[in-house]
Amino acid sequence: MPHGRQARLFNFLAVVFLGLSILSLGWEVNIAMNPYGRLNPFPPPTLYPTPTLYPTPTPVAAVVFSTVVPDAATATPMVEPSAAPTPTLTEAPTRASAPPTSTATVTAGATVPLTATPTLSPTLLPTVTPSPSPTRSAFTYTASITYQVHPVQVCDWMGVGGTVTDLQGKAALSSYVHVWGLDNVDQVVAVGGSANYGPSGWELRLARAQLVGNWTVQLVASPDTKLPLSTAYTISMPGDCKRNLALVRFQQNH
Repeated sequence: MPHGRQARLFNFLAVVFLGLSILSLGWEVNIAMNPYGRLNPFPPPTLYPTPTLYPTPTPVAAVVFSTVVPDAATATPMVEPSAAPTPTLTEAPTRASAPPTSTATVTAGATVPLTATPTLSPTLLPTVTPSPSPTRSAFTYTASITYQVHPVQVCDWMGVGGTVTDLQGKAALSSYVHVWGLDNVDQVVAVGGSANYGPSGWELRLARAQLVGNWTVQLVASPDTKLPLSTAYTISMPGDCKRNLALVRFQQNH
């Protein structure tokens, strides 16, 4: 091969490798700035807050005790003892030769202890105020709704998504989510079709722009009969890019 053609070949290969290096560097910068973008084949998992459970207060019984006070009117007083016996000398009229005689009169007082008998009337009045128990839902599932930004889509996307879990917090599949409302939206999506939310994740786009309006979401048993498994919940989209996702989590309650 002539020397001139060989130099042009090397120059061409150098330009190709330089272009590939610039393209690879731009790809890495795009993934670093937006790890949830479409160019990242391995996006990081989305974390959601865990609900906090609080204990139910236990009612405390209030006990009232009465104080027994003896009745002063029915009490019998103690008899104080009298003084010691006092001898009394009495001069008897006798003959002059007879000595005088003395006669002692003794007055004794007895001590009689008397005990008052009080009337006891204790009163025990426990007062218990029962705490109202929450009303059990007529449906098997109840939902919690929060609004946040979509982990991937921003202002050119608005929709609803979430999960369905059983009593143990595990994924509950074989059910569907019915969404209907503004802009003639009336669709049914299968639970478990969107892995971005977890094993029981589901998602539905409502519009390609931010709209203000209300939609209705309900968990159903099948897409045909639409037998309800939960009550119908209303989601109100605010038309905000930072709250373009209505996150609806269905939880089995009984």
